[in-house]
Amino acid sequence: MAYTATERMGAHISSAWSGLVAWRRRVNQRAIRGRLRKFAASRQALQVEDRAVTQTRRVLRETRTTLETLPYGSIVTAYFAMWIGLRIIKLSAIILRDLATAIGAKTAARAAQYFLWSIRPEVGNRPIHGWDGIIFVITYSVILLLPIWWLATLRWVRGAVYRNRATLRAVDALHLCAEAYRQPLGARAGHLHDFDFALRRAENAILHAHRHLGAIPRRSPRSAAARAHAALVVGALRAESVKIDADPDTALPRLGAMLALIGERCAAGRIGAMLPEEFLAQTTPISFTRTALRESVHVAAIITAAMTAAAGAASALRALGVSDDLRPWLITGCSVVAAIFVGGWHRVGKLLELLPGR
Repeated sequence: MAYTATERMGAHISSAWSGLVAWRRRVNQRAIRGRLRKFAASRQALQVEDRAVTQTRRVLRETRTTLETLPYGSIVTAYFAMWIGLRIIKLSAIILRDLATAIGAKTAARAAQYFLWSIRPEVGNRPIHGWDGIIFVITYSVILLLPIWWLATLRWVRGAVYRNRATLRAVDALHLCAEAYRQPLGARAGHLHDFDFALRRAENAILHAHRHLGAIPRRSPRSAAARAHAALVVGALRAESVKIDADPDTALPRLGAMLALIGERCAAGRIGAMLPEEFLAQTTPISFTRTALRESVHVAAIITAAMTAAAGAASALRALGVSDDLRPWLITGCSVVAAIFVGGWHRVGKLLELLPGR
């Protein structure tokens, strides 16, 4: 009887799992059809020539973000690693607090005690109130969101999303280009603003396509040729984009054709021939030096904003009578917020990756 009950339970579990797999497959197919229809509608709106886009279609299928491709194992691993890391950090903080107490370093002991409380309030035997409650919420939010951030940004480094970033960014810009083209002349301002931002993102992906694809080693002589061609392609895109304000009905379809062709050739691995010569004739490549200088100015502005915010927050918090244990947390938060406001999360994230231990 027990064996029969076990068999029945196994049959129910197997049936439920099969139903879940079939449902996830239907969700995937529906999502894929939606992406392909949107891609075809954008090309049709811009009157792009009906060239073969089999590679772009393949990329849109491979990089779908649905339940079928959700990294369940990576999520479990990330949270397990986070739990182990918290245990190690907690042990180190306890040791630091005991050593600081033994040698009479009261400031270090209070900082370690506050850190222990922020991870687990009952360790410090203190109720949550005022600023302490805010710090507690921020700490646990970071702890819970960190694995999700890791999965969204780092897990795909060797995956299809990372390899085909130039194609995906080109397709995103193509959609916004088509959306702007569909609008009447007097209602395109907001759509053109969004398209310009998407075009800048596509240009950045094109300039780094030789890295993302993973087919060219860093010191290979092919890298210089690929970078030179990418600079020429971006120069052609910018030369065409400046014509939008003069003749949008001509510039937008031409930009759409260029983006569709770039996406298809990048998906096929032809990063040395992303555009044919007819688009590159009399085109001036962008200057890597100018781009580097502009990025350096942005980084300097971010650092200046963070330092200014830190100095202002230190003065304000001292005047408000905030405790010494809480003040460093708030100063750090103000610095990060100011840096994000000035440079954007993308640049701040790149700077944070340069910190030791990352």
